[in-house]
Amino acid sequence: MKALLEIYLEDLPPSEFPSLLDQMKERMENVLKEKELEFSGVESGMTVRRLYIKIDGLPKKQPNKVIERKGPPENIAYKDGKPTKALEGFLKKFNASIKDVVLKDGYVYIFQDIKGKETKYILPEVFVKFIKSLNFRKPMKWANGEYSFVRPVHGVLALFDDEVVDFEIFGIKSSNKTIGHRFFGAEVTIGKIDEYEDKLFDEFVIVSLKRRIEKIKEQLFIEGYTIDMDEKLIKEVAYLTEFPRAVVGKFDEKYLSLPQEVIITTVKHHERTFATFKSGKITQVFIGFQDGPDDPEGNIKRGFERVINARLEDARYYFEKDLKSSFEKWNEQLKGMIFQKELGTLYDKVLRIGKISLEMARQVDYKKLDLLERAAMISKADIASKVVYEFPELQGVMGRIYALKWGEDEEVAWALEEQYCDKPKGELGSLIGSADRLDTIVGNFLTGNLPKGSKDPYGLRGKADYIYASVDKFKWNIDLEKLIDIAKSLLEIEGNLNDLRNFMKNRFRLYLEGIGIEWDVARAVEHLWEQPLRGISSAKALNEIINSKDLIDLRVGFERVHNMVAKHDSMEYEGALLKEDAEVSLINKFYEVKEKVLKALENFDYEKAYQSLIELKPYIDRYFDEVFVMVNREDIRKSRLGFLKNVDNLFMKVADLTQISKERVI
Repeated sequence: MKALLEIYLEDLPPSEFPSLLDQMKERMENVLKEKELEFSGVESGMTVRRLYIKIDGLPKKQPNKVIERKGPPENIAYKDGKPTKALEGFLKKFNASIKDVVLKDGYVYIFQDIKGKETKYILPEVFVKFIKSLNFRKPMKWANGEYSFVRPVHGVLALFDDEVVDFEIFGIKSSNKTIGHRFFGAEVTIGKIDEYEDKLFDEFVIVSLKRRIEKIKEQLFIEGYTIDMDEKLIKEVAYLTEFPRAVVGKFDEKYLSLPQEVIITTVKHHERTFATFKSGKITQVFIGFQDGPDDPEGNIKRGFERVINARLEDARYYFEKDLKSSFEKWNEQLKGMIFQKELGTLYDKVLRIGKISLEMARQVDYKKLDLLERAAMISKADIASKVVYEFPELQGVMGRIYALKWGEDEEVAWALEEQYCDKPKGELGSLIGSADRLDTIVGNFLTGNLPKGSKDPYGLRGKADYIYASVDKFKWNIDLEKLIDIAKSLLEIEGNLNDLRNFMKNRFRLYLEGIGIEWDVARAVEHLWEQPLRGISSAKALNEIINSKDLIDLRVGFERVHNMVAKHDSMEYEGALLKEDAEVSLINKFYEVKEKVLKALENFDYEKAYQSLIELKPYIDRYFDEVFVMVNREDIRKSRLGFLKNVDNLFMKVADLTQISKERVI
């Protein structure tokens, strides 16, 4: 048996679609399980004006069941062999009699046979609970605040096979009726669930998001042209239309003189239309989408053309005005633009980016310091341009375009754009991009704007990940702790950065997991976050040998050392006091291995460092078999602990092997 629920409402914003598509199926399945209704499948979907959900394989009724009720202890339930008030109250509560009592484990029990309810009587509760379980980015209230949902609701269709599921919500009574396309469709009566999609299609509604996307892609074709098949835009058009129909138009040829990026932004981002290309160059032709059947009179086409031409005319005006300005003039304007409360102006930020990126460049031995200084100094200048003010999506892109027109070094020009890329591209852009992000992270932690739960309004998590990705890509051997201290000193804000250090350590571990490092390996090197290239190099090497027997055996040996010296801070010891054969052997082997490990680390050869440490395994085992560390004699005890602290310290330069999962140690 099947069920269908549709909520017909006012137009949904595209921003609500992803969350609702994720929620609906899961929420309905949870409610069905809670109500003990079996089902074979749940399908959910939505258009701009309706949410719908189909349920297959429903039973006619719930299964029967036996419920065990536990009552008072036997010695309280009976006195002199007769029921007490405690037992009588328990029986009355569940409408049972003394005949139903079963004694077990010193307690009174009753077992009740519960007959399952018919599904048609449970579905009203299921549908109401499901509707109320949905969450939204921005819910709306209506009817003087009496009702709240993603948008005001105008109709509810609810069926169980061919019967209406009778309930009321938002002051609306459920029915077997819905409405087709808002402008071109009529009211529809759904007699059978299987005819729902076909009947709505006849009224210019393609219910399935998948089918709407396919329909859009089918229409993105013009012979002789290449179409910008932007998947994100295709999905957005599918969100906004119930019956997508392509409209081919042209903008004025004179606007082809504008930078291609400006045209694409106007066509794509502002008007949700698709650009076309010939031989790699943008053309006047674009493809838009209307919601509904064909427009033989061409009114919609002319509407698209009128709006796009007007937007491009604005863009041309602003672009020509910008070309008469300069980066230096725009930097002056940045002095009056607040970057963030308590963190100064955008110009202040530019100066900080310059100093942080210069220190970073020195640490990684980046040679082109003159290019770095110039790129940092003009890194935010285009924010003051008129085109970026009108088209914020082009921040960085316009910086690159203006830089090339004004004769800046090509590497500097591309760095202005690449600093904003989600993933590191060129090294120069990544240096100023990393400095920019580190400044924002430190500033926000100093002012108390910490990410909490799922909330990260300043995108600090992504900014930290970008820094680690840049270190990984360009093999930057940076001292992140020192860079954080420099960033803090430039802000001159008092504050404790312990939370920031924990945050960066946590993001380092998550970054490693994100690039395919085993979770326990990531934990084993997370303490190396301050020198992230070392942590990344160690993690990659350890990941390759994580399940080898030698490594697993070494983990056991290291744990004995690490636990022994966990509360001992000093690395000092008197070698003359350490005379037992096992400890002399370990000491000699340790210094032999230490030299090899440190040389390997100097060359970032972590594979060799691990292989060298593995050589210590039999010596550590013998040591703990034959040497008693915690002797009564204080000088010997401290010397043994001090020596073991040296062993522990060497291991910790590579990894904390105690973090390797014990499931591997079998």
